[in-house]
Amino acid sequence: MQTMLSIKIDKKLKKKAHEVAHALGVSLNAVINQNIKEFVDVRQVTFTDHPMPNKKTQKLLDRLLADSKANRNFVGPFDTAEEMIKSLRS
Repeated sequence: MQTMLSIKIDKKLKKKAHEVAHALGVSLNAVINQNIKEFVDVRQVTFTDHPMPNKKTQKLLDRLLADSKANRNFVGPFDTAEEMIKSLRS
Protein backbone atom coordinates (compact mmCIF):
# COMPACT_ATOMS: atom_id res chain seq x y z
CA MET A 1 0.00 0.00 0.00
CA GLN A 2 1.32 3.41 -0.87
CA THR A 3 0.40 6.89 0.31
CA MET A 4 1.09 10.41 -0.87
CA LEU A 5 3.52 12.67 1.00
CA SER A 6 3.26 16.37 0.32
CA ILE A 7 6.11 18.67 1.34
CA LYS A 8 7.00 22.27 0.65
CA ILE A 9 10.33 22.80 -1.08
CA ASP A 10 12.03 25.70 -2.77
CA LYS A 11 11.21 25.65 -6.50
CA LYS A 12 14.87 26.05 -7.56
CA LEU A 13 16.00 23.32 -5.17
CA LYS A 14 13.36 20.93 -6.54
CA LYS A 15 14.49 21.64 -10.10
CA LYS A 16 18.15 21.06 -9.21
CA ALA A 17 17.31 17.85 -7.32
CA HIS A 18 15.32 16.58 -10.28
CA GLU A 19 18.25 17.35 -12.62
CA VAL A 20 20.74 15.50 -10.40
CA ALA A 21 18.44 12.50 -10.04
CA HIS A 22 17.94 12.44 -13.81
CA ALA A 23 21.71 12.62 -14.35
CA LEU A 24 22.08 9.60 -12.05
CA GLY A 25 19.37 7.76 -13.95
CA VAL A 26 16.82 7.60 -11.15
CA SER A 27 13.59 9.39 -10.35
CA LEU A 28 13.41 12.05 -7.67
CA ASN A 29 10.72 9.89 -6.06
CA ALA A 30 13.22 7.00 -5.78
CA VAL A 31 15.81 9.33 -4.22
CA ILE A 32 13.37 10.59 -1.61
CA ASN A 33 12.05 7.09 -0.82
CA GLN A 34 15.58 5.73 -0.39
CA ASN A 35 16.51 8.57 1.94
CA ILE A 36 13.39 8.05 4.05
CA LYS A 37 14.06 4.28 4.25
CA GLU A 38 17.63 4.93 5.38
CA PHE A 39 16.41 7.47 7.93
CA VAL A 40 13.98 4.94 9.40
CA ASP A 41 16.50 2.06 9.38
CA VAL A 42 19.46 3.84 10.98
CA ARG A 43 17.56 6.59 12.80
CA GLN A 44 20.17 9.05 11.62
CA VAL A 45 20.39 11.89 9.12
CA THR A 46 23.67 12.52 7.32
CA PHE A 47 24.29 15.68 5.39
CA THR A 48 27.16 15.71 2.91
CA ASP A 49 28.16 17.98 0.10
CA HIS A 50 30.65 17.22 -2.59
CA PRO A 51 31.90 20.61 -3.67
CA MET A 52 31.42 21.52 -7.29
CA PRO A 53 33.45 24.46 -8.54
CA ASN A 54 31.59 27.41 -9.96
CA LYS A 55 32.22 28.45 -13.57
CA LYS A 56 35.01 30.88 -12.69
CA THR A 57 36.87 28.33 -10.57
CA GLN A 58 36.35 25.57 -13.13
CA LYS A 59 37.80 27.83 -15.84
CA LEU A 60 40.86 28.48 -13.66
CA LEU A 61 41.26 24.77 -12.91
CA ASP A 62 41.03 23.95 -16.62
CA ARG A 63 43.73 26.52 -17.38
CA LEU A 64 45.98 25.18 -14.62
CA LEU A 65 45.52 21.63 -15.87
CA ALA A 66 46.41 22.70 -19.42
CA ASP A 67 49.52 24.50 -18.09
CA SER A 68 50.48 21.40 -16.14
CA LYS A 69 50.13 19.15 -19.17
CA ALA A 70 52.15 21.61 -21.29
CA ASN A 71 54.76 21.97 -18.49
CA ARG A 72 54.50 25.76 -18.48
CA ASN A 73 54.09 28.50 -15.86
CA PHE A 74 56.04 26.58 -13.24
CA VAL A 75 58.88 27.70 -10.99
CA GLY A 76 61.31 25.51 -9.13
CA PRO A 77 62.20 22.96 -8.02
CA PHE A 78 64.10 24.61 -5.22
CA ASP A 79 67.06 23.19 -3.34
CA THR A 80 66.40 25.27 -0.22
CA ALA A 81 63.55 27.07 1.45
CA GLU A 82 65.49 30.30 1.01
CA GLU A 83 65.49 29.83 -2.78
CA MET A 84 61.72 29.32 -2.68
CA ILE A 85 61.16 32.43 -0.57
CA LYS A 86 63.42 34.47 -2.88
CA SER A 87 61.34 33.29 -5.85
CA LEU A 88 58.10 34.22 -4.08
CA ARG A 89 59.37 37.72 -3.36
CA SER A 90 60.52 38.36 -6.94
